[in-house]
Formats: sequence, C-alpha cells, structure tokens
Amino acid sequence: MRVLLFTHKIDIDGMGCAVLAKLAFNDCDVIYCETFEVTDIFEKCVRSGKIFEYDKIFVTDLCLKQPYIAEVSKDKNISSKLQIIDHHLTAVSEGCGDYSFSTIKVEDEKGLCSGTSLFYQYLKENGCLKEEQAVAQFIELTRRYDTWEWKTIYNDQNANYLNILFTLWGIDKYVDYYVNSLSKMKQFEFTQPQLEEIYGYIKATNEKCNHYLKNMKVKNFNTLRAGVVEIDNDYRNIFSQYLRDNNIDVDFVAMKITDRGTVSFRSIKAGVDVRKIAEYFGGGGHKEASSCQLNSDIEEFIEK
Repeated sequence: MRVLLFTHKIDIDGMGCAVLAKLAFNDCDVIYCETFEVTDIFEKCVRSGKIFEYDKIFVTDLCLKQPYIAEVSKDKNISSKLQIIDHHLTAVSEGCGDYSFSTIKVEDEKGLCSGTSLFYQYLKENGCLKEEQAVAQFIELTRRYDTWEWKTIYNDQNANYLNILFTLWGIDKYVDYYVNSLSKMKQFEFTQPQLEEIYGYIKATNEKCNHYLKNMKVKNFNTLRAGVVEIDNDYRNIFSQYLRDNNIDVDFVAMKITDRGTVSFRSIKAGVDVRKIAEYFGGGGHKEASSCQLNSDIEEFIEK
C-alpha cells in the first residue's frame, strides 16, 4: 500500500506522526506543512493529480480548513482513502470533526491528546502497528511535551530532552534516527553522546534567552500585558517557559519567527487564552499555544 502523509513540520508531534507512518508502511511519502498552509498544499496535490497516486492519505496534527474540507467530503475518490487525525480546539470549533474520515479529539483518559498519540492509537486499532514498549514510551514523551504536561504534571525532563534533540538535529535526522532505532530498543533511552549534546544546548539556550529578554517589547493589550519579540523558531517554547520560570511580568508573548512569516503566541500567566488572539489574526491552535500568519511587518502587527 502506498501512503501519503501530511503532518506538522515545526514540532515533535508532527515528527512523531512521520516516524509512526514510516514504521507502519514500507512505501510512505511525507509532506511537512505549517498549520495555515496545509489546505492549500493538499488542494494543489488534488489539482495536480498527485493525490490519486496513493492508496491511503493521512493528515495528522493538522486539519483541512472549512469550507474545503466540506468539498473533500463530497468527493468519494478522495474521502474514501482520507483519514484526518487532529487534536486542536480550532478544528473542533470549525466543525472539522463532523466527517467519517476525520477524528478530532482534544482529551482522553490519559489526559490531553497529541497528534502522535491519536495516530498511534489509530494504527494499532487498524492492525498497522503492534504495541512495543520503546515505541509507546516515545509516543508518551511526545504527547507530554506537546501538551506541556511534562512541565505542568509530570516534571518529565526526558520529554524536554526529546524536543531538544529535534531542535539540534532537524527533521530528517530526527525522523530517520527514530525510524531506525525504536524497533531495536527494548525500552526508550538516550545515549551518553546524546545527553552531552542536550546538556550543552541547555547552557547555550539560557544565554540566548537572556538576549531575547533584553530585546522584548512590552505592550498593553486591553487589560493584558503582551511581550513582543522576534525569535528563532527553535526557541518558541524555550523562551516562553523562560518567561514563566523567571516570573517576567507579561500575560502572554507574541513571537515573530525569524525568516518565517508567522507569529507564535504562548500564554505566560494562567487563564490567558491565546487561541482567541491567534484566531483574530486568522490563525488557531490551543489556549496556551497558538500561531498565525504574519501579513504585515512586525511594527504594524504590534500596533494591531
């Protein structure tokens, strides 16, 4: 069976889905997408006819937008081999889970869901993968990091270390390593050289976060205080956690990603719903973490 996967390209949840797809299917192509571009990329694959070269199509940790998803549901040639698996509240609020080929679940008995955890469940239930301890541990670390439960519930540094490896390695090395190594592990673990890489990175990131803090502007946003900063993509979650850990007096942070036309939002204080802010700018995501496309320069964005 020939498989095509569309998955999120900027975090370990999207990468976890890619690892699982390559473990489950011998013939699998992966297209990595940003949240705001997956619908356009999918539609281009349909128009070019590429989509019809595959027997099964997955969209994971992402969702096609309305009204296009409704159009897809009417095309049996596509919808019959399509499976969308996502966990974002935005997809729920847009009614994207109301289709036979779409599974949108935010929370289950384990806690908050991730794209990887939901995809793993789907693959096991459909006989595509068997339960293996190292794979299951990899999935749970990915889920804990993506939902931030590694910090809020478990204090699980291994989940944080896994994300650091992705930051250091990039997409290809990260995915290839875990596709090749997970089946050989009896239980999930890091090697000593990997731990040395991780510890060196932690030291360097603290120095970088100090630099970002000095350059962050603070703006009043209605009753909230917003930190606005231009930042490297790899530091989105690191810097927002740095602000929390150091009790910096902002309610949320808006991070313009260097060399990308996107802004990532993170809540710093409890109860701040940055998903609503992202949706105002045409984006979406979670209450604590969301993003949007930047359609103006950063100064104009700050004023908006």
